[in-house]
Amino acid sequence: MPHAVNPRVPPLDLEHMDDEQRAISRIGADTVIQVLARHPQLLKASQPLGGFLLFDGLLDPRTRELAILRVALRCDAPYEWANHVPAALGAGATEAEIDALSDPDSGWAPTDDAVLRAVDDVCADVFVSDGTWADLTATREYPEIIELLFVIGYYRMMAGFLNSVGVQVRAGMPALGRHAGLRPNLTTPSTGPTRESSGRTGADGTWNLTFEHPAGSQSVVLRLHTADGTVTGSMTNEQQGSTVPIVDGTVEGSHLDFSARMTEPIRIDLTVEGAVDGDRFTGTVVVGGGGTFPLTGWRAV
Repeated sequence: MPHAVNPRVPPLDLEHMDDEQRAISRIGADTVIQVLARHPQLLKASQPLGGFLLFDGLLDPRTRELAILRVALRCDAPYEWANHVPAALGAGATEAEIDALSDPDSGWAPTDDAVLRAVDDVCADVFVSDGTWADLTATREYPEIIELLFVIGYYRMMAGFLNSVGVQVRAGMPALGRHAGLRPNLTTPSTGPTRESSGRTGADGTWNLTFEHPAGSQSVVLRLHTADGTVTGSMTNEQQGSTVPIVDGTVEGSHLDFSARMTEPIRIDLTVEGAVDGDRFTGTVVVGGGGTFPLTGWRAV
């Protein structure tokens, strides 16, 4: 399918966007938001459905992202593909699975196969065939199937929009049909500078961390206080300019778990699990609906 080679609608400069639009753009797909910001009423109206499908739906993140990538393939939508490969990897899809989406001879487990055939049916015929429907109902309840159809429809719509206005793929992002080696490393922490130990132990204090996402890392500041086996404090994303309180936090020795909830510009639940070793913090953050990513860094001194 054809798509615009060059931008047809120039992205709105960040300085011309309002605070809410800039905050939304920092979550991801910033160029798309900058284009949609030229129609602010439509941008605002479209966010609730897109946000629900990404962060609050019934489909597990891996299934959702594989379906979106298959839509991108069937619609020849390079930006949609490039923007969702990192999310698919973070949600648990393997590099081999992502490459297999474009291989007609690849074999899939029955549950995955039914989802991908549903995408193919809708993109080709605007209809799920009887055989595919039977396989869907054999593995999923009706609410999940309804949601899957909305995911397919929503991202077909977005593919048409992205291809027509010419939103460009960033340099270094995966080409259509390829994973491009973007898998986040969940086991090896980022290297840090050689530094003198503060001599402190425990989690209390301020921590300068990096949220490592394959689409671009972000700086996070944790301010932690522990008492009687609980953790309180706050979590600040410096790029997004947002600070949220820590809730449901527990600590046992050097290990801690806690949650936080972003409410603006959209609701996203975050769950952090980590361990402190002197001045070093090593852990992961689960982004509700988006996958699991490394969260590592150092005590602020």
